[in-house]
Amino acid sequence: MNLITTKKNKKKKQDRTKVQYNSQLEKIACHFEKIRLADYIETMNKPGRIIWVNLLAGISRGVGLTVGATLVIAILFKILSALISMNIPYLTDMLQEVIQIIKTTPAGGTFVIPEDVVTSSVSEDIVETTMPEETVITVETPQIDK
Repeated sequence: MNLITTKKNKKKKQDRTKVQYNSQLEKIACHFEKIRLADYIETMNKPGRIIWVNLLAGISRGVGLTVGATLVIAILFKILSALISMNIPYLTDMLQEVIQIIKTTPAGGTFVIPEDVVTSSVSEDIVETTMPEETVITVETPQIDK
């Protein structure tokens, strides 16, 4: 009788161990499904797909950066235009000069900063700062051969 009960107890322990292992395996399988491990392994086995996905991602980033920068610059120009229309004494003149320089300077060209833009005097206690008569700034852009 004692031998039969020990066999039954062993069988019950084995059954409980199998159930525990099965529940742990199910948890691991669910975790792998959540992190999409099978998709990752499948993607890693196809180098052409990796190249294609990275190419599309790079193009998307480039287009997004260009569109985003354009929008930010357009908004800044709108804000500058609004500030100019407020006729704030010193600020309006300075902003008009900046916009004029931007409009008249060709890409890769040379422009001259007028002396009155560089000269500033806040009060008599502060030393007046001036730059030389004419300050020339050259902007060089690379030439593309056709």
